Amino acid sequence: MSHMHMSDGVLPWWLWVGGLVCSLLLTLWALARLRNQRRLLPGVAIMAAVGLAAMNIPLGLPIHVNLAALAGIILGPLNGFLAMLIVNIFTALLGHGGLTVLGINSLLVGSEALVAGLLFYGLGGARRLLPNVAVAVLVALMVSSLLVVAVAGVAGVELGTLSAHEHEDDVDNGKHESNFLKTFIIFFAPLVAVWVAVELTVSMLVAGYINKVRGGWFLRGDGS
Repeated sequence: MSHMHMSDGVLPWWLWVGGLVCSLLLTLWALARLRNQRRLLPGVAIMAAVGLAAMNIPLGLPIHVNLAALAGIILGPLNGFLAMLIVNIFTALLGHGGLTVLGINSLLVGSEALVAGLLFYGLGGARRLLPNVAVAVLVALMVSSLLVVAVAGVAGVELGTLSAHEHEDDVDNGKHESNFLKTFIIFFAPLVAVWVAVELTVSMLVAGYINKVRGGWFLRGDGS
């Protein structure tokens, strides 16, 4: 849901280049940390596979789950981001969005892993497992949704400005922005609510199951 399904050339160059640079820096940091946590390497691979599979499960609506927040809770924020980066690379190669938006998509989806992982362990992790999972997932999904709107808004301003220069009609540009907000509230808000409900339910079920069969998994305090 937090992907930008855009073709190459839609976003302004400085936005997608900045996304690629930020994603690269986070990836290098995550890989450096993973060198000291090699026992988690299979977990990163498994969560990447699970996230890729989850994205391709049809829900009957123009939304999909990615379990990025769950990845951040299980693996820790940086390792969760790394797992979602792998997912985004595969989806981009399969034509699920352009290659230039790979960095932006990695940041948007990866933000769920980063926020959820940091918040979950900041709240105490397994001491109040399910409530902490719920809060971490909800906050992470809301943050990523706001980031999607922000990126779309920035891209829309750029495109709207070009349109205004071509037609020299500022009124139409203002109407375009108004229609964007109206469309988001009417169409996307209910979809976001369904997406949040599904992600939250699955995340709590999986976290509860892992805690049941591997009780010490969430007791490390930082996901490592």
